[in-house]
Amino acid sequence: MANKKIEKQARQNIIIDMNDFLITYAKSILGPVPDLAQQIYAEGKNDVTGLDQLFNDAGYGRKQKYQAIAQGFVCDFYHTAPEDTQAEVDKLVHEAMRYLGKHPEKLNQWVEA
Repeated sequence: MANKKIEKQARQNIIIDMNDFLITYAKSILGPVPDLAQQIYAEGKNDVTGLDQLFNDAGYGRKQKYQAIAQGFVCDFYHTAPEDTQAEVDKLVHEAMRYLGKHPEKLNQWVEA
């Protein structure tokens, strides 16, 4: 039981970090616009490649500020080689995007800070 609890907390922490990095990046590209978290979620909820158009950055934000963080976590936490992480990375990215959609007020506070 303790391992599942530790895993859940670790995933929660990395999801918050992923969204923090993404919000900070979005703010640097789009400025401190109201409802930034909602805009990001709207573009990425069905397919995170939608972030590429929002940021107009050829996928840099999505790859470097979201997926790379997820991959680093998966490699470190599960002791998995990078080439064997894609399914778990995709799952974690999806979880992080869902979290962003459920907690926009909290995430928008980071933009205002």
